[in-house]
Amino acid sequence: MKKLLFIAMALLAIVSCRQAQQYRVIVTFPDNATDGDTAYLTSYDSGDTILSKVIANKNVVLGGELNSNESFMARLIVNGKRVLVAVEGGDIHVTWADGKVTGTPLNTAMEALDKELEAIEAQAEKDTTEAGAAAAEQMMSQRFYDAFVANKENAIGPWAFNYFLMYNNFSPAQIDTILNDAPQYYRDLTRVKQAINAAKQLEITAEGKPFVDFAAPDGRKLSDFAGKGKYTLVDFWASWCGPCRREIPNIKGLYQKYSSKMNFVGVAVWDKPDDTKQAITELQIPWPVLEGGVNWKEPTDLYGISGIPHIMLVAPDGHIVARGLAGDKLIEAVDKAMQP
Repeated sequence: MKKLLFIAMALLAIVSCRQAQQYRVIVTFPDNATDGDTAYLTSYDSGDTILSKVIANKNVVLGGELNSNESFMARLIVNGKRVLVAVEGGDIHVTWADGKVTGTPLNTAMEALDKELEAIEAQAEKDTTEAGAAAAEQMMSQRFYDAFVANKENAIGPWAFNYFLMYNNFSPAQIDTILNDAPQYYRDLTRVKQAINAAKQLEITAEGKPFVDFAAPDGRKLSDFAGKGKYTLVDFWASWCGPCRREIPNIKGLYQKYSSKMNFVGVAVWDKPDDTKQAITELQIPWPVLEGGVNWKEPTDLYGISGIPHIMLVAPDGHIVARGLAGDKLIEAVDKAMQP
């Protein structure tokens, strides 16, 4: 009996070993400039470091073991530059010069999906009308949803699900309903929890609710501008954000018309202070800007903001008149508010 039990356990161990898969992320650099630097493989969901290794001879290999059919989305980071990698069994090749990831089925699928998304973005850049922007957002949302449905059980699924949530202002109840069609572990993902919290904050700071105050590291507060007896336009933005920069001329036009009658304030989030200051100079932004650095997430967390630009109009008494404004809708909302 003991012999049979031993054989059974041995067979189970063999099966388990066979089910385990090895993965290697093989990164090739164009020159020796990064030799001696550290490459990090981090969890896309949590941001935690999974593996790290020093680069040598224009090359680094990061590898480990996965259970059968297991995969996860990761970020490969070197000196601040990030490349998205779908980690699965096999050799995954990354050419650092162009950020191209090849070698395994999921990364091939990601490359095809990226091309589809880039085509939608290119079309949106050609059609800069409000209707064009709305159509592009709808197409992006649908494509992420389709990718989630088709890949629920692999690394692409949670990644696509996260972006699908970002493109839609769902309530916590709506997110919960959608999660009923997803694997149970989605509810434990860091980004899903953040999306649910953001949905709750969106309800707390919805139109008609009082604005929520926050302070920048230099001590200046949103309440230094909002709720002071004048309408206040609040622009959440970043220097690296193309749509944010394209919205500045609209805000400038309103500033020229109404700066004597209402307050304007920018809130630079998720951005390097030097880059923010350079953008303020380049764009000739005349209104004050609250700055907090790359990791300043308090403003966007409080307001449930998952994407920028996000422009908000606050009434003289401090309640939120409108938010998520852009383009013609922004101009119309401010013009209407400023009518005598």
